[in-house]
Amino acid sequence: MRVLLLLRGSAGCGKSTWIEQNGLKPYTLCADDIRLLCSSPIMNVSGGEEISQSNDNTVWSILFKLLEHRMQNGEFTVIDATNSKTSEMNRYKELCSSYKYRIYCVDFTDIPIDVVKERNRNRLPELKRVPDFVIDKMYSRFQTQKIPSGITVIRPDELDKIWFKPIDLSEYKKVHHIGDIHGCYTALKGYFDNDGGLKDDEFYIFTGDYIDRGIENAEVVNFLISIYTKPNVLLLEGNHERWLWIWANEGVCESKEFELKTRYQLNKGGVSKKDVRQLYRRLCQCAYYKYGDKIFLVTHGGLSTVPSNITCVATSQMIKGVGNYNDVETVAETFAANTPDNYIQIHGHRNTKSLPIQVNQKVFNLEGKIETGGYLRCVRFDKDGTLECVETQNTIFEEVEVVPESIENEQILIGDMIIALRKNRFVQEKCFGNISSFNFTRQAFYDKVWDEQTTKARGLYINVPKQKIVARAYEKFFNINERPETKFDMLERRFAFPVTAYVKENGFLGIVSYNEETDALFVTTKSAPDGDFARWFKEMLNEKLSDKAAEKMKQFSKKQNVSFVFECVDMKNDPHIIDYPESELFLLDIVYNDLKFKKFEYTEMAKVANELGLKHKTLAYVIESWSDFFDWYYQVTSEDYEYDGRKIEGFVIEDTNGYMVKLKLHYYNFWKFMRSISHETLRNGYLNPKRMSALTSPLANQYYSWVKTLYKPRDKTKYHWWKFWKKTNVSKQDNTPRDICTLRKMFYQSETGRLFMNE
Repeated sequence: MRVLLLLRGSAGCGKSTWIEQNGLKPYTLCADDIRLLCSSPIMNVSGGEEISQSNDNTVWSILFKLLEHRMQNGEFTVIDATNSKTSEMNRYKELCSSYKYRIYCVDFTDIPIDVVKERNRNRLPELKRVPDFVIDKMYSRFQTQKIPSGITVIRPDELDKIWFKPIDLSEYKKVHHIGDIHGCYTALKGYFDNDGGLKDDEFYIFTGDYIDRGIENAEVVNFLISIYTKPNVLLLEGNHERWLWIWANEGVCESKEFELKTRYQLNKGGVSKKDVRQLYRRLCQCAYYKYGDKIFLVTHGGLSTVPSNITCVATSQMIKGVGNYNDVETVAETFAANTPDNYIQIHGHRNTKSLPIQVNQKVFNLEGKIETGGYLRCVRFDKDGTLECVETQNTIFEEVEVVPESIENEQILIGDMIIALRKNRFVQEKCFGNISSFNFTRQAFYDKVWDEQTTKARGLYINVPKQKIVARAYEKFFNINERPETKFDMLERRFAFPVTAYVKENGFLGIVSYNEETDALFVTTKSAPDGDFARWFKEMLNEKLSDKAAEKMKQFSKKQNVSFVFECVDMKNDPHIIDYPESELFLLDIVYNDLKFKKFEYTEMAKVANELGLKHKTLAYVIESWSDFFDWYYQVTSEDYEYDGRKIEGFVIEDTNGYMVKLKLHYYNFWKFMRSISHETLRNGYLNPKRMSALTSPLANQYYSWVKTLYKPRDKTKYHWWKFWKKTNVSKQDNTPRDICTLRKMFYQSETGRLFMNE
């Protein structure tokens, strides 16, 4: 069980002897034993041998790793060390808090120092002896380094105080044992309704596995939160409850069931994480009690006997049961044969052979497959010795769909990806009902943290409970020279020719797909289906797309399981760098809603776009060889380059194998930089001197001089308007345009700007 026993005392005080006398050696981590594993005995100045202390950093690292491993399984553990420092003991306290352990200290420090020194001189083997000054140092430290609060101190002869003993519940009229609930609240409520509710003069033991598999997880957890403080309620811990603890502490679980379904139900049901943390700390490992003339052992998984000291049984065995999952009948038979006649065991968790509630005269199994339309199993005893086995059928459950193996395998992969995305601190999840969006964070972008998850998390929408991709855009791809693998010189080896260059329009990303839950188009931006950008995109889509075309798009997306990816050029609400005569929508690609990025061929996409009455991306160039690409690259990156008589952002370049890179052109890069110059100047009235050196051309310097004339000092008391100004195209305070397209027009209309009209 989750008990940690620290021994505190000097070398020679009798700790090791005490361990042997009490049969605790199999449960002990000994610092000296680890020292001997790290280093053989060394010779001392007296010609004898001693245990080396030179590897203590390693020793303590190993000890704490072993301890934490044991704690993960709930192993009863003894620490054989001097434990003379308060800081060391506080470290144990922290671990105990994390793993829900009780912590005790057996104090040997009241043994007289002379006695300890005498024992030390006679210790065998000789290498365990230490110099007298070491003992002096220890006793001096014991006087100043106190045992921290929260650690129960006992004497060596008081070990019996820590052992888990049966409690007496004979005062209660009845004792109820309630089996695995698995998120099936209706059946649980039915049991209590039929029995007249939860009564103060009766005792209730719940055997664990309160969540997962069912569809009423939030209701179950909220019910348990409402009752766990009652003195006549005892909640055991099942194997599924650990996910509750992880979720309540903002972690991500390894369980797909929890991450993909239960988590959503708990969030939707408004379950308090603070309440869950308090609930989890109250969960017990077993119920061991007397009731009349009978002794009851209640665990989640089932034991094969009642040991002489139940404290020494690992919590993992109490939760998962003895033996393999399929050994449940054998364990029941063994228990019946190995325990006295008045002993009874009750457990849940496993019932692969569909055993009845009463397996034999002494063992009851409360796993009733409740989550698939089975039963909530309960067994209750009263003072008269009357036994009642009650089964309450669950009628509220999710039918298990039989899906083709290929789809099932895909769901497994998507489930793994969801968990990996949630674990990645550089990926942000936003929930919209059953659908979650996954996008890389700003930190990932600025720190260039690109891995399998962050590159995929770009406009990726997943119906989490169904493990199905609802909509997706591109995976993250990079500019030429932005990454080592996209350096210009590397592309010669990377490109599979011919390569195709598409015009990169300058706007924001919009995505349209089919939402089977609403039987409607799912219209969103890269990050969210709500908010300003999504609203602007929907308005543009409604304007450009007829009702007939919208229905056709819906049916096409539904049948083909694809997303339509758009570039949204919104000159009214969100002008970027490149000026357009009017707002436009460009269909960029039709992307399959698969985990692996796949899309329609250009000709197929263009055909669909034409049928829907939509503009699509422009195929600008097909380049056959590296030498042709080399020449083309230096042509389009010249300062005066225009495509088809207009300024553009750049190109998306795609090779024969689908590898993609971006190429941003001079005009775009220059005015993107000048946009930041504009914002800083209009905000402060001047440019940071460190950035002045970046103004390397006459145009840049003249533009900066001109934009300074627009500066209007702001009222310091209204500084908060700056936040508003950052998010809008016009400052509310002085009506100064913010977007670079308008500022650029104003500049060229000015006397200074007219000198650069042909730039």
